[in-house]
Amino acid sequence: MTGLAGMAGEVKSGGAVAERDSKRIIRQWNREIEDELRREAARDAHSGAWKAVSWTALWVLWLLALVAFLGHLKGLH
Repeated sequence: MTGLAGMAGEVKSGGAVAERDSKRIIRQWNREIEDELRREAARDAHSGAWKAVSWTALWVLWLLALVAFLGHLKGLH
């Protein structure tokens, strides 16, 4: 028997087999999660400086727009 039926027979006949498979699966998931965390950390480390530059530029643009708007209001009087 192969497939799910074979796996069910293994689980019934030997709990140790299922336990080993469970531990193997958990270790694989942990490796994948750790790899993903490392990739995210590397991506964030490279883009951190550009985020600061972008936010600073947006802040300056907002201030210029505010000054232009206030100047326009003052010109109306």
